[in-house]
Amino acid sequence: MSASPDTRVEPRGSHDRAKSLPVLKGPPGFEHLPQLPHLVDADVRRRKGRPVPAGVRRTARLVAEALFSPDGEPPDAARLDWLEADFADFYARAHGNAGLILRLSLFALMWLAPLFVNRLGPLSTLPIPRRVIALERFESSLLAPAALAVKAMLCILWFEHPRTQRETSTEPSCLGRSAPVNGGGPS
Repeated sequence: MSASPDTRVEPRGSHDRAKSLPVLKGPPGFEHLPQLPHLVDADVRRRKGRPVPAGVRRTARLVAEALFSPDGEPPDAARLDWLEADFADFYARAHGNAGLILRLSLFALMWLAPLFVNRLGPLSTLPIPRRVIALERFESSLLAPAALAVKAMLCILWFEHPRTQRETSTEPSCLGRSAPVNGGGPS
């Protein structure tokens, strides 16, 4: 089968034209924008963490138990320990309003979510199946944005776990050199 004259691809020749084009390091017109100095603490891995309140850790774990509980059973305790520690590390290094937003979101989930299942008191007083219902109803309400930050971070961290990556056939290449080493088959 021969190609018609309209679909034929012609060789472009040398790459001299491409070599003469300027190398852009931003969107068009970026060179006219003020350049901010590089922040010393921009690499979050080098930031000094602040103390994480026990209530933040506890509430994040309670929410994670409900988020990742298949059939109302809590996930593996070791996996929850890993998630809690990773969330605490993220929280400790979060600067600016990020830590405040997470803390307020956790507070709302701890004290307001139980109201959606007609219970007064903290989320910790609810069994896991009831906690799942409370969080689902909270997320279906006008207060849903309050759950977004916590749920997003917990999900991102949960799916970074090597075992979760094996279970979901996810490749950790987006993590670059900091990706955890996948130890093989499912454990």
